[in-house]
Amino acid sequence: MADGPSVQDDINEYYQNNYPGQVQVIGVDTWNGTQAQLRGFKNTTGATYPLLLNGSLATGGNVEALIGTYDNYVVINKQGIVRYHAADIWPHGNRYHLNEIRTTVDSLVTPTVDVDPAPRVSGYTLAAAPNPFRGAAEIVFSHDGDVALPVIVTVHDVSGRRVATLHEGPVPAGVQRVSWSGFDSRGEPMRPGVYLVRAAWPGQVLARRIVRVR
Repeated sequence: MADGPSVQDDINEYYQNNYPGQVQVIGVDTWNGTQAQLRGFKNTTGATYPLLLNGSLATGGNVEALIGTYDNYVVINKQGIVRYHAADIWPHGNRYHLNEIRTTVDSLVTPTVDVDPAPRVSGYTLAAAPNPFRGAAEIVFSHDGDVALPVIVTVHDVSGRRVATLHEGPVPAGVQRVSWSGFDSRGEPMRPGVYLVRAAWPGQVLARRIVRVR
C-alpha cells in the first residue's frame, strides 16, 4: 500500500489544488488485508484518496502481478499506459522519489483553461455533481429568460471531440436536469478521465469540467 502521509501531502493535495479533477490517486493493498485494516490505514494516515482492497487478486485488478508488490509507485495515463514505474528503477525501500513522480504527472496534466468555475453567468447556470463520479452525474442547467430558449447540452473529451449529446431542444426558464452515465452516443462506456460538459444557448456557452472514475 502507498505511503499515506507522503502521498497525501506531496501528491494528492498538490494536484487536487493545482490541477483539480485531472489526477486520481489510489492506494492499493497488495497484501489483501481486511476492510478493518484498510480503514485503520485510512484513519492513521488521514488519506482522502481511495484505497483499493485485494490488489493482488483478480477482483482487485491483479495489481501485484501487473506492476509489482509493496513499496511501489506507478503513474498511469488516461489511456491506461504506464508512464512511470518506480520498481523498474529503484530497489525496495528506496522507491519514493517525489521529483520523478511529479515530473511524470506534470507531463500529463493540462492547465485549467476556458472553464469558469463560477456556476452563474448573466442569468445562465450549469453544474455537474457528483464530481468526480462513478455511476452517473446529474447535469443541472438553467436560464432566467421570459421565454423558452433552445439549448444543446453535450459531453466532450479533452481533445474537444463530442462524445455524447444529453439534450437538444428548447427549454423554459428555470432549472432543468439531465443525467450522464459515462456512455458515448453509441452506448459504449467511456474511459475514466476528464471530460467537459457544455451547454450552449443562443449567444451564451458554459462549460464545466467533470471527472469519471472507475
